Amino acid sequence: MDWKERLIRELAMAREARKHGNEGLARVCARRASGWAIQQYLLNDNVDLETPSAFEYIKHFRENAKHEPKMQAVLDHLVQRKVKDSLDGDSYWPLKDVDLIDEAEWLVHELLGDLKE
Repeated sequence: MDWKERLIRELAMAREARKHGNEGLARVCARRASGWAIQQYLLNDNVDLETPSAFEYIKHFRENAKHEPKMQAVLDHLVQRKVKDSLDGDSYWPLKDVDLIDEAEWLVHELLGDLKE
């Protein structure tokens, strides 16, 4: 499977996870697709971090380049982790108004264009 197919499949898995009420898995898939897109983007510029971690690619890209505000916001959202409530110890996703799947799809398109071409 080539990288385009892998990205398309991962984004579809994110949507499917959401459809079944599994927002945690949906966020994982969105992050993984984003990291793979960043990896491909960097590889196109002959930059290889030599790590299998999609999250490491997101962190590297976020920290090592100047981005326009929307891109920076998306990258910030992608590295956001769940927060533990100090009162009851439960964890929750703090970015209620952020759709990580939509943002991942936007990032993929910004970096790599339309994958269906």
